[in-house]
Amino acid sequence: MSELQQLENHWLACMASLGGGGTMTRVVGGLVVTNSQVAGTFANFLTLRSVAPERLDLTLEMAEAVLAGAGRPPALFLSPLAGAPGPLGDALRARGWRPQVRQVVLARQIPAPPVGVAPAVSVTEVAGAAALDLWGRTLVEAYEVNPVAAAAINQAWTALASAPGDGARARFLVARLDGEPAGTGLSWTQGGITGLYCGAVLPAFRRRGVERATLVRRLELAALDGSSLALLQTEVASPVAHLCTEHLGFRAVYERALWLGPPTSCG
Repeated sequence: MSELQQLENHWLACMASLGGGGTMTRVVGGLVVTNSQVAGTFANFLTLRSVAPERLDLTLEMAEAVLAGAGRPPALFLSPLAGAPGPLGDALRARGWRPQVRQVVLARQIPAPPVGVAPAVSVTEVAGAAALDLWGRTLVEAYEVNPVAAAAINQAWTALASAPGDGARARFLVARLDGEPAGTGLSWTQGGITGLYCGAVLPAFRRRGVERATLVRRLELAALDGSSLALLQTEVASPVAHLCTEHLGFRAVYERALWLGPPTSCG
């Protein structure tokens, strides 16, 4: 299995574990993840796999039916595993689909060499209902999401504490700056790979070393958990991408794009 396949499958397994676990359905040319407990495209989507543009209609029809059956709108993630992302993107646009977000997937080997962090920032692993509630509230505030979506995002991620997935371990971290909650981080480990998710910093504490500290601590924990590889995803050309590639030894492996289907396709 190629590194690209390993990383994409690891991310897919984590997304399918959100909220206590969703359902993964194989269709011709892809896989569909649906979650009856968690709304949002991050937990309900199609990911294309080796599909020719001329067969795209069949794949979309099957996937949209699965998503509509779960009460979810059409959404998909397009990666190099889809086949030919360029022609597939053209075919999707012709069918009324719209690109939304371009992510870059970054990876680095573990263990990582020691990296200095701001002394005013402390990062601690948290557990228990009260601490996880603080983690979730800090996460959604840092993400600056609307209140309607906040509860679903909070529930989706914190459910991993009690149900991380088959053979997986989830660690939740809160960063504090001068003692004040400033940001969050999550490490999700399965099969010797650790995904670094939910790296979020409250607006008042940005550009003060919080993101760096949570990343470094999660890399340390990944080594303790026996991982040999760490991955994360962020928006293309974001400050996090720059921090990781220029200062923390990550390399860009591939890009993944989120697409939304035509509104009239919704079931």
